[in-house]
Amino acid sequence: MSIRIVVIDGTGPGATQEYNQAMATSFCTQTAAALPNVRYYRGPTLMGMETDAIAAQAFQACSTGVQEGDRLVLAGYSRGGCAAILTAKRLKDAGRTVDSLFLFDAVDMQFSNAGLCQVIPDNVRYVAHARTARDLGFWVRNPIRSRFYFFNTGRWLAGTGTYTERFFVGTHAAVGGVPWSDLKGDGGCAQAVAEWMTRQLNLRGVPVQLRA
Repeated sequence: MSIRIVVIDGTGPGATQEYNQAMATSFCTQTAAALPNVRYYRGPTLMGMETDAIAAQAFQACSTGVQEGDRLVLAGYSRGGCAAILTAKRLKDAGRTVDSLFLFDAVDMQFSNAGLCQVIPDNVRYVAHARTARDLGFWVRNPIRSRFYFFNTGRWLAGTGTYTERFFVGTHAAVGGVPWSDLKGDGGCAQAVAEWMTRQLNLRGVPVQLRA
């Protein structure tokens, strides 16, 4: 039995070089760099119109060269988390089980399939979701960078699988592994997420050590 890991990063600039620079330390990037044969997909651009297409690519990556009994693991940050959930839905339609789904502050901000990612399908056995805390004081102090208007998707899991979540006070960027360097406490938030999600990944047999 082997494992197929597919990760989908968050929203960023359209230009590849700018995107890679912006996401150089993201937790999705770290996961892809740490393990062999991980399929990494960049996230959508600002409007999110590519989310569906990215999910379709991720589905193909979970289907091509995968044998019966192989473990499927998905991870996603921001809109990439929404794309990971859409991928899990496609896999359910194909009769496939997702062993684990790791979400970094997943949000549903795209125009296609809007609102269809709130419930994670019941073919997913285990979900770990790191979310930004609904902290009013932090929002008031950081009205723009906090991205308080980003509402999470993937907040419920259908079926009998395990859903675990933890809330972190910090920016949406920090929870994805790309904290604001000049914002007090954001690096600490990213470190807390790294430690918690590393434990979740290791628990499910994914040997990654995330760092902030």
